[in-house]
Amino acid sequence: HSRLIPHGQFYFSEGLSCFMDAFRHALLKRGLPRKLYTDNGSAFRSRQLEYTAAALGIALIHAKPYTPQGKGKIERFNKTVRTQFLPCFKGDTLEEINEAFDLWLSGDYHVRLHSATQQSPFKRFTAKMECLRSAPENLMDYFRKRIQRRVNKDRSVVVERRLFEAPVALIGKKVEILYHEESSEQVEIRYQEKSYGLLRQVDLHVNSRVKRDKNSQIELSGEGACETGQLWEKS
Repeated sequence: HSRLIPHGQFYFSEGLSCFMDAFRHALLKRGLPRKLYTDNGSAFRSRQLEYTAAALGIALIHAKPYTPQGKGKIERFNKTVRTQFLPCFKGDTLEEINEAFDLWLSGDYHVRLHSATQQSPFKRFTAKMECLRSAPENLMDYFRKRIQRRVNKDRSVVVERRLFEAPVALIGKKVEILYHEESSEQVEIRYQEKSYGLLRQVDLHVNSRVKRDKNSQIELSGEGACETGQLWEKS
């Protein structure tokens, strides 16, 4: 193991969204690993992480319960952060500590000779660059939240308290919805592994004054099969 830290960042919480954000940054910086080794916290047992890892070809491995020796390397790094970085940090905001931490990683920790490997983490990591896999250009698509919904008779689907209109062909069908929690305006709908494009958000004010045509076959932007990664260009 190189001991290199693909990405490190401080957050105000330890939830799934924070971990997924750090994980995404790590993949963008250092490429895709073959394996992701985590502990058994709820964030690491989520379906979203399982899907993301599987879709990217990353084996998700959880440490065995009550075996702290399996996390020795990361615990040792955490101790290094507490004893060498934090005492020297002078700042007040989350932005300041993350900026300082990034500089400390790249300018100190990653280039310092490691006592166990007798190499710096960066040199050891880059010694086998041919083994690295670059992150796909559409990496963000792999980090979307996935939920199940049934399309109502009036073609409506509710996502994060927002009302969207689905294609007529999906009325009554149980579909899969994919979207980013921080930006739920762009919502993809899938049925039986086929994409039906992006849903259109319903304007409730306008919709309340228009009589619905039950036989309407309105063409939705993006309706039909779409390749993942081309979705955001259509909105």
